[in-house]
Amino acid sequence: MDTEACVEQAIRIIEAGGELVRITAPGVKDAENLKYIHKALRERGYDTPLSADIHFISDAALVAAQYVEKVRINPGNFVDRRATFQELNYSDEAYAAELVVLKKRFTEFLDICRQYGTAVRIGTNHGSLSDRIMSRYGDTPAGMVEATLEYLRVCQSEHFDHVVISLKSSDCRLMVEAVRLLAKKMNSEGMEYPLHLGVTEAGEGEDGRIRSAIGIGTLLNEGIGDTIRVSLTEAPEKEIPVARALVGICSQPKFEKSGELLKGDCSRPIIVADLSSLDVMDEAVSRKLGFEMGQVNDPVYGDRLHLGHKSPEMIYTETLGPELTKLPEETLVIVPLSLWDMAHVYNRNTGVLCDVEEFLGGVKLEKTIPVFVQISDKYDLDVSLAKQLKKESDVTIVFSFGLNYHDYHDAYRQMELLGLKNQTLLFVEMGGMDKESVTLEIAARVGGLFLNRLPGGLWIRTTEIPEFEYALELSRNILQSAGVRRYKTEFISCPGCGRTLFDLEGTVSKVKQAFGHLQQMKIAVMGCIVNGPGEMGDADYGYIGAGNGKVNLYKGRALMYAAIPEEQAIEQLRVLIAEKSSVDV
Repeated sequence: MDTEACVEQAIRIIEAGGELVRITAPGVKDAENLKYIHKALRERGYDTPLSADIHFISDAALVAAQYVEKVRINPGNFVDRRATFQELNYSDEAYAAELVVLKKRFTEFLDICRQYGTAVRIGTNHGSLSDRIMSRYGDTPAGMVEATLEYLRVCQSEHFDHVVISLKSSDCRLMVEAVRLLAKKMNSEGMEYPLHLGVTEAGEGEDGRIRSAIGIGTLLNEGIGDTIRVSLTEAPEKEIPVARALVGICSQPKFEKSGELLKGDCSRPIIVADLSSLDVMDEAVSRKLGFEMGQVNDPVYGDRLHLGHKSPEMIYTETLGPELTKLPEETLVIVPLSLWDMAHVYNRNTGVLCDVEEFLGGVKLEKTIPVFVQISDKYDLDVSLAKQLKKESDVTIVFSFGLNYHDYHDAYRQMELLGLKNQTLLFVEMGGMDKESVTLEIAARVGGLFLNRLPGGLWIRTTEIPEFEYALELSRNILQSAGVRRYKTEFISCPGCGRTLFDLEGTVSKVKQAFGHLQQMKIAVMGCIVNGPGEMGDADYGYIGAGNGKVNLYKGRALMYAAIPEEQAIEQLRVLIAEKSSVDV
């Protein structure tokens, strides 16, 4: 309702490179004010299209359609009542009756859009599926797809084609699976509509960027997606450079898949910490690796290190020395084949890295020594190499194709055709000193492989960033965002909008400061009740804006405390976690 503030914010987004500006319109009065925002922008020389975001009040959508170029409606609450997330039993008759109401109301909206030349985005959110959809499909990608198709079928029957579709979730894997499934279903029903991609409630900072890169990047790599939105708990203009970077990173030729997309079963990939840039390995390095000093000295080796929560399972080093003797017994040290004899003196748990030629020439080591064969060209994975790998099934394959998502998929397809069951690691080497660019590119180009559960581990080397711990932390963050490991507290948070009635960005910072030490916890900070209770359904705890300076606190989807004053909410959340969890808060 603050026209000038909305205009100024829209201009900041446009000048940052945004090609469409979406504005929340919670009610009819807000929708009416879009007329003046639109007029003011045009008077100031900005012709970027505007989109209205509508939830719950369908009358607001009918009004907004008269003033902006696009209106986004949510199938979960445009006609259907607010979901209760309880198991409901719908008879076939009751289900069909709601579809009749849906078609009538949605057709009224489409008629107005047709009259004013307004486009429509059918924006389905994982966290706001209706009870009717939940009763048949559950809280699943299939439910998201069916909720969308119900509206698309009305568009088809009414010959309304100015439609864009989105299926979003804060869970990268769920979002990707839902969009893939929708693309397949649309093809089977003869539909062709553009797809809008986004990971909703991605959060802020590096975590928000990595989640967005993995979710959006995976689909762009596969030739899916026409518009994107990066959702960060930051000033909206900060989303645009990230979005533009992802488009540039993933603007590859369409990925031609042969048959069904490959899916693996590796649910807990490991990390290799790359120490190749180090001249010395000392106690400072060990601490940065996450190892902890043992309480009891070893009678032979003296002080021994113990695994910490974030310790890598393997390290690669070309620097040998006494510090290797202190490593935990569980930690495998990988060295080049030429250094194995010396490395084995310092640490008996040492494996060797060799290339394809060395491997086929016969690595003269004891059978118990772990061997890693690095494949840098997908065409090297042929019948002769496969024959030797089958003989030595304990050998780990290290795929090293740079940042080529397609080559990695081709290699896993070739493994399937050759009948190979060897464990695999992804080795990614990248130059560049701009950490944000390196982060986005690696996450966008290989993160999807972990969503598909294909690699057994991740090994990152950044050649121009001197701190080895950067690549190690990036590995952890990619695996956590892909949903296959948990190294730290995971925070999900929405970007904030006109429905958010408190300082969301500041609140997220306070919640992180208060609870960031709870390693295995997932906490959601949401601006309002539209998507909050649903999107944070898989979180351990939720901090949800309830309006007028009040906050609702959840455990899972169960409301535990309602309308807590904002200034008391963090302390009350601390009390709730202490009551319900066996952790020290």
